[in-house]
Amino acid sequence: MSYLALGLLAVLWCVFAASAWSKLRSRAAQQAFAESLRPVPFVPAGHVSAVATVATVAEAGLMVGLGAAVVVLVGGWPAARPLVMVVLALTGVLLAVLTTGVALVVRRGTGARCACFGAAERPLSARHLVRNGLLLAAAGVAAAGVAVARTQHLDPAGTAVALTAGAVCGLLVIRLDDLVDLFAPAPVRRPSVRTGQDRRG
Repeated sequence: MSYLALGLLAVLWCVFAASAWSKLRSRAAQQAFAESLRPVPFVPAGHVSAVATVATVAEAGLMVGLGAAVVVLVGGWPAARPLVMVVLALTGVLLAVLTTGVALVVRRGTGARCACFGAAERPLSARHLVRNGLLLAAAGVAAAGVAVARTQHLDPAGTAVALTAGAVCGLLVIRLDDLVDLFAPAPVRRPSVRTGQDRRG
């Protein structure tokens, strides 16, 4: 279970690192993220910038925390279990809040767009709700794995496999919208019916 937990921690780290970096890389990115929060039901209009800042800081903090959790878990440190459990608990709380927000947006059809990893190009939909739900489940499974596993130094080969698999899965989660657009069937456009007057003209 330690290797499974390690892989899931890698998934979560990749996701939060990409999300935090997409917002911190420039002032324009921060403003775009703040604007994407305006249609979210429980975000007060006058506090959009503050909420965006808190969310960004929380993601950056979890990026650091999850990275530390990976290090102590690999090293088999005595304090690994409590530290990892605290980080995963905080991760679960943030994911639960984000998932609730997405669920409200999808249910009410507010038109809010996903700016999790950069430009807000696509409206929030059921796919984003599923994505957040899977991440929340990953945090829960990782916590369960850490809770039942004994603290030990992990084998380098197993560690490399777990981290690589986690990084690949994290990349797939980050590029979810692109993957759906790539494999989903394109909408069929029906040709417009021209009237006799249009044909004569």
